[in-house]
Amino acid sequence: MEDTLTIDQAIEQIERLYKSVTGKEAPPISDEPYATIPPEKVPEEHVQEQVDRLVQSLGDFTGKTWIDVKWKPTVSVYESRDEVVIAVDLPGVPREAVHAEVNRGVLEIYGDRPVQSVQDGGGSFELKYSESPHGKFRRTIPLPFSARTEQLQALMRSGTLEIRVPREAGAGNARTIHIG
Repeated sequence: MEDTLTIDQAIEQIERLYKSVTGKEAPPISDEPYATIPPEKVPEEHVQEQVDRLVQSLGDFTGKTWIDVKWKPTVSVYESRDEVVIAVDLPGVPREAVHAEVNRGVLEIYGDRPVQSVQDGGGSFELKYSESPHGKFRRTIPLPFSARTEQLQALMRSGTLEIRVPREAGAGNARTIHIG
C-alpha cells in the first residue's frame, strides 16, 4: 500500500509538472498497459531515466537549454510529516560549483565536478584513467504539493548537499469527505 501511495504521488507530481509547462491537462490514463521495465535494468534507475527524459523533453518544449550531463550524483530523499530532506552526494565538488533552483514545484540541482589533479613538487600529472565521475551534472526532484519552497534551506558539508524543505502541516494527507 505504501509503495502505491508513493507511485501515485509521483504520478501526481509529474502531471502537475506537465500542466505547468504545457498549460494543458495531462493525457488521460488509457486502457493500454504501460511499457514493462526491461529485465536487464534496475527498476529504480529505469524510472529515474524515464523521469529525466521527460523533464528533458519538457525543457525542449519550453525552449530552456539544459546542460550536457556527464554524470549523476546519487540522491536520497527523507520525509517526515513536517519536512522533506534531500541529500545529494557531491564528493570533490566545491560549494561554488553547485547551484540549486526551484521552479514550478521542481527542485533542480546542477553544477560541475572538476577532474581531480595530482601535484608532485613543481609539476603535475596527466590523467590517464579514472573511475571517479567528473564533469557537468544535473538532478531534478519533484517536490510535494505541501512544500514551502520559499523557506528552503541548503547546506553543503563533507561532500554532501543537504536541502531541507519545510511542509505545510497536514497538507497532502488523505482524508475521507462525507458526501451529503
